[in-house]
Amino acid sequence: MAYRSFQQFLDVLEQAGELKRVAIPVDTELLIAEWADREMKSPGGGKALLIEKPTVNGQPSPFPVAINTMGSHKRMAMSMGANSVEEVASELGSLMKAKPPTSLRETIKLLGQAMDLRHAKPKVVKGGPCKEVVLRMDESRKSKVESWPKAPSVSDPSTFDPRPC
Repeated sequence: MAYRSFQQFLDVLEQAGELKRVAIPVDTELLIAEWADREMKSPGGGKALLIEKPTVNGQPSPFPVAINTMGSHKRMAMSMGANSVEEVASELGSLMKAKPPTSLRETIKLLGQAMDLRHAKPKVVKGGPCKEVVLRMDESRKSKVESWPKAPSVSDPSTFDPRPC
């Protein structure tokens, strides 16, 4: 795993200029999805958005919303601690195409490649920052990002007006 936490990943995105913070209250019903859709359709996948004050049914939510964090090749590579997604694909491809070793030297080489990927396996832990504070909320206050059920698709982003409604 390239980062200790999602917060650390967001910090790296911000340092790289790949994150836009939205400090004003934003409604989780329709508006966040609309803004994210506009970013995703921007050249290169736009930026990741961190909505610091989402609102649910007009009430502020204590939980920020991060969206479009993996919406570009650059951010996907950053999430894996790599320079490019092609680098990761090449590394995985070499393991997929690996032939059974026929000598001790080939065995050691293949084991070295496998050890480089040991971070790819999920790690189960009993505690961590995500378990330090547990807040229980009634159903009416839970955040969920909603979009129009039949939102029109924009096939040509150059004709799309990015100004908020």
